[in-house]
Amino acid sequence: MAKAFQIALFAAFAWIAVPESVSGGAPALTAKETGGSAAEQQSPGRQAAQAAVLDSLDSVTDSLARAADSLRALVDSLSAVAGAGAQAPSQGKAPAVEAEKGPWQGSFGFGLTMNRGNSRQSALISNLGISRTGEKTRFIHQTTVTRTTSEDKGDASKGAFNSKYELNQSRGFFYFTALDLDYNRRAGIDFRAAPGLGVGISAVANRRCRLSFNFGANIVTEYLREMPNRTNGHYLGSQDLRITLNSRTRLDQSLTYKPRFDRTEEYLLDFSVSLTSNLTSSFDLKINFESNYNSRPPVDDPPIRRHDWMLYTAVTYSIW
Repeated sequence: MAKAFQIALFAAFAWIAVPESVSGGAPALTAKETGGSAAEQQSPGRQAAQAAVLDSLDSVTDSLARAADSLRALVDSLSAVAGAGAQAPSQGKAPAVEAEKGPWQGSFGFGLTMNRGNSRQSALISNLGISRTGEKTRFIHQTTVTRTTSEDKGDASKGAFNSKYELNQSRGFFYFTALDLDYNRRAGIDFRAAPGLGVGISAVANRRCRLSFNFGANIVTEYLREMPNRTNGHYLGSQDLRITLNSRTRLDQSLTYKPRFDRTEEYLLDFSVSLTSNLTSSFDLKINFESNYNSRPPVDDPPIRRHDWMLYTAVTYSIW
C-alpha cells in the first residue's frame, strides 16, 4: 500500500513538471525545438529546484505511508478486541463476579423415601446446618432428624444435634467447646447429652481444603429405656475435613471417637461423609452417609445391635 501510494504521487508530479499528451504521446516540444530563444530553455537552477521538490514529496509520502500503516494496525487491533467482547457472553467465558458471603451461612433440607405395594414404609429425613465465621471465632451447628413409619414395626425416630464453638488462639491452634445431643429409642437411648471442651489444631486451612484435629474430654449422660441413668467421663478425639472439589461441589467428612476414662474398651464412634452439589444459587443436592457405633449397647434383652448406619439423599435450601 505504501509503495503504490509513492508511485502515484510521483507520477502525478512528473505529469505536472513534464507534461505529456493525454494519449501517452511524445513529450511537448521545448522552446529550442520551436525556434524559441535559449532563455526559455530550462536552466540548471530550475532542474535542481524540481529535484528538491521531488525529494521533499518522497519524504512526505514515506511519512504518510507509515502513518497509514499504523492506523490500519490500530483499527485491526480494535476490531479484534470488539469481536472477542461480543463473543464472550455467547460462550459463557465472561468472568463471573462472586457475591460476597456474609459471616452467617445456613441451609435446610428434606429427604423422603416411600415404599408402597407389598410393604408400606416411609422415611422422612430433615437436616439443618448453621455456621458463623468471624475474625477469630467460628460457630457450627448441625441437626439431623429421621422418622420412619412402617406397618410391621410401627414408628421409629432418631436425631442428632451437634454444636461447636471455636476460638482461635493462633493461626494453627484454637480452643473449642462442644455440645452433642442425640436420641435413638430403637437403640435404647431416650436421650444422651455430651458437653465437652478441648483444644484443636488446624492442619490445613485454605480456600480448597480445611483439615482440623480436636482433643479434649466429654461428660456423657445417658437416659436409658427401662434402666437407671448413667454418667461417665469420656476422652474426645475428632477429625474434620472439608474439600472444595470445584465451584459447585464440596466434600465434608468427620470422625469422632469417645472412649471412657476407666474402660477404654467401651467407646462411641461416629463417622459421616457427605457430598454437596449446587443445583442453583439457592438449592443444593446432598448425599450423606452416617455411621454410629456403640461398643456397649444399653439394653441386652431384647438385644440391640451395636452398629447403626444411614445413607440418604436430600435437597437443601440455603437460608443465607
